Amino acid sequence: MPRFEEQLLDDFKELVDGDRLQPEASRFLSAVNEMVVSYQASGDLYVPTDPFRGRDDAPPPPDPNLYYTMFWRMFDRTPAAMMQGFAIEVRRILAKRIFKHCGDDVTIHHNVLFSRGDNITVGDGSLLNRYVMLDDRAELTIGSYVMVSAGVTIETHTHPFDDFSVPIAIGGRDGRPVTIGSNTVLGYNAVVMAGTTIGYRCIVGANSVVTKDVPDYTVVGGVPAKVIKQYLPPESGNVWVPGR
Repeated sequence: MPRFEEQLLDDFKELVDGDRLQPEASRFLSAVNEMVVSYQASGDLYVPTDPFRGRDDAPPPPDPNLYYTMFWRMFDRTPAAMMQGFAIEVRRILAKRIFKHCGDDVTIHHNVLFSRGDNITVGDGSLLNRYVMLDDRAELTIGSYVMVSAGVTIETHTHPFDDFSVPIAIGGRDGRPVTIGSNTVLGYNAVVMAGTTIGYRCIVGANSVVTKDVPDYTVVGGVPAKVIKQYLPPESGNVWVPGR
């Protein structure tokens, strides 16, 4: 950890331990802001060791877009993040830099979080609503015209639990890719678990937990999510189908 950050933490501990935070809070926060400004200028950020990577001693691959990811998170905590027309364009520009692929006309609202970004593919016209969590430690593919409602979580890894010689929390991770088919809706606060594939034009009910693959044209809901019904497009007439 850089010495400046260590000094700030030591200072903060002394203020709290001595019950002196109230009169010194403004000074401390000013110093914290100086630290942020320094990072924005230098791009030098201390990243602690991942406590959940298990006994893998090899360092994780460098994240080439860490600066842009951190800038995104900081931007989302400014008043400008609430100016939707401007903020959505800012996030589109960042997503095209950070994500593995970001299609055209993608809408991303505030406080969407992701692990790295470079394992995420999003197709044209998709929507990521506020407070969505995209775990992309493994590949995460979201098709075109997908609606990801507020509060959705998508996981792409699990923690093995069959090694009794270590706590589960430090047993490492298993990456399991997730695919969300085009023209699908993930309802409010839904959870998509690692290793699952959701098909074309599916609907996942609010607060559902998807633990198994979902076939095309299927509505699922519940914990765990189960098939509610399946439906097919009419045999004749105008049927809109984006590229899958």
